[in-house]
Amino acid sequence: MRTDPVTLEIMRSYYNAIASGMGHIIERTSMTTFVKESADFATALAAPSGEFFVYPQSVGVTIFMGLSLRQAISACEPLEQGDIVITNDPYSTDGLATHLPDVHVFKPIFVDQELIGYAWSFVHCSDVGGLVPASISPLATDIHQEGLRIPPVKLYRQGKVNRDVLSFLDGNSRVPGLNMGDINAMVAAVNTAEARMHKMAHKFGVQAVRHSMLDLLEQGEQRARQVIAAIPDGSYAFADYLDDDMVSDIPIRLALTLTVKGTDMILDFTKCDSQVSTAFNLVTNGKPHSFMLQGLINYIISTDPYIPVNGGIIAPISVIAPSGSIVNPEYPASVGVRHAVTMRLYSAVLGALAQAVPELVPAAGAGQAAIVVLSTPGDDGKSRQMAVVEPMGGGGGGQSDMDGVDGIDHASGFLQNTPIESLEQHIDVMVRRYELLPDTGGAGLHRGGHAIGLDFEIIKHESIVTARGLERMSFQPWGLTGGQAGSLGHIVLNPDGERKPVPKISVLTPDAGDVISIRSPGGGGWGNPLDRDPDLVVQEVADGLLSVSRAAEAYGVVVAELINDDSGLLYTWDRLDTQELRAERQRQIAGTVQPLWQFGTAREAYEERFTPEASDTLAVLLLELPASLRWHRKQEVHQALAEHQGPIVAADIDTIWTQYK
Repeated sequence: MRTDPVTLEIMRSYYNAIASGMGHIIERTSMTTFVKESADFATALAAPSGEFFVYPQSVGVTIFMGLSLRQAISACEPLEQGDIVITNDPYSTDGLATHLPDVHVFKPIFVDQELIGYAWSFVHCSDVGGLVPASISPLATDIHQEGLRIPPVKLYRQGKVNRDVLSFLDGNSRVPGLNMGDINAMVAAVNTAEARMHKMAHKFGVQAVRHSMLDLLEQGEQRARQVIAAIPDGSYAFADYLDDDMVSDIPIRLALTLTVKGTDMILDFTKCDSQVSTAFNLVTNGKPHSFMLQGLINYIISTDPYIPVNGGIIAPISVIAPSGSIVNPEYPASVGVRHAVTMRLYSAVLGALAQAVPELVPAAGAGQAAIVVLSTPGDDGKSRQMAVVEPMGGGGGGQSDMDGVDGIDHASGFLQNTPIESLEQHIDVMVRRYELLPDTGGAGLHRGGHAIGLDFEIIKHESIVTARGLERMSFQPWGLTGGQAGSLGHIVLNPDGERKPVPKISVLTPDAGDVISIRSPGGGGWGNPLDRDPDLVVQEVADGLLSVSRAAEAYGVVVAELINDDSGLLYTWDRLDTQELRAERQRQIAGTVQPLWQFGTAREAYEERFTPEASDTLAVLLLELPASLRWHRKQEVHQALAEHQGPIVAADIDTIWTQYK
């Protein structure tokens, strides 16, 4: 330790104030609802090495903490005072940028000609070109279809704006004014951070600043190792699924093995599916990456809430991610919906960890943060307006000490909803309904969080709706330690009229007057529902979040209705009938071994047919092929086995593979 503990804690507070202040500048000066309302932005301070040594948790997105500026810095060297770098390209930044709408800006900070660190920020820009308004189409087949790629370039050179770069940015967006408003907010943020870091360097001294950065990174690593050391050593395998690739009906399998040994962790993705031909890929270059590790990161910072939040936390974690896998795709794989992969990895990592510490891990949450975007024609007949309607989350997973959070999952808790009043001011839309949905949280001792329902009416002809990240419409969020799986999501057009089911949205062109109704998934429950306090069950019935029939079916609680002349309908529970019903339910499961997870009927049926052993075998065999051919071959194997009788096992995969050779 180069800095005494008291001084280091004081300096840490200074750094957090600077980094958080950057976030507040972006929050207050940006122009789009998705940034200033939904908070899809982030800020941090990086050491000269490029690692984030301070990452605020109180403002903006929290999942970039373990990324590094190193590759982007090297692409623009030499950097001079007054330079500001801009980039959005995953492939040339080692995964710093994760998809093209995430535009990153960072500035080197010099004191007396000596580099002391970097101020960094990112915002999700509304549009960077590409196939569809808002740029992200799940059906894009390579990254060039997703918009303008910006390798690390200097937006400012020695304090002067690079107007050539500005012209490229403006010429490749449907809403250049909105984009530049958000980019200028980032520039203001990093400039302010530079000024405040100068004051701090003059107060404490340049060497003290440099040493404290390294000490905070080292402290983050050491305290993370202490958390890992408390987890029982062993290897824990788990898999979870994305519904499909939106072209075939074959689910995308995210399989991993988590190995804990002392204070180290290894995540092995060898049996994970290959990169796919649509936009469900996550660029990591095979290195530890925050988007891979968010479940573990949240576990660590929840276990040690006072740990310095910085890149040191992921130092004890290594990964094995074969090139060409969905978590390490090869260029030019499309990546627009990479957050769907991130959220499912979150569940998969925690599913593995649950085998070691089930009391400390929540059930699966909704597993989606579907960004629903509306684009409408401008009044001038030439331009278009654009706004995020809502970032559609769903219920969080129940855990050992509390119910799941309604309407938001652990994996996307940083996203805020857009207030309806603000949305309707920014774009022509009428929100008809935005509410929590009853009977959607998975039952449990601690139930899963309830799902969200959103109904919005299209006002203008030629409006376009896009959405990415709609998930858990096939496989339910799983329950844990006896808790039941949460509800599925779905979409309906005109729910109060013709009621037409809609598949996952890539591009939807509704008519004026159409109402789009989106229902998100509910979270999985934790623990045996028959152990839940009946008074809590009755309270949920009274709150309108649980039906009387569901109370009896899921919890074994018989709810009675009472009429009160003064306050209307009241609810209570019948003690004798409830005791009898619960006793009967307990007798039905007595003597049976209850699984750790409750996956729901759809996943159970799929894995009974296409066994996990068969999926593991196929994933390893596919590594023999070039990356671009693997997903296509997986589809061929599934098709070849469509008429197979009985469960498909590893030997069946070996037989099919021999035929291909």
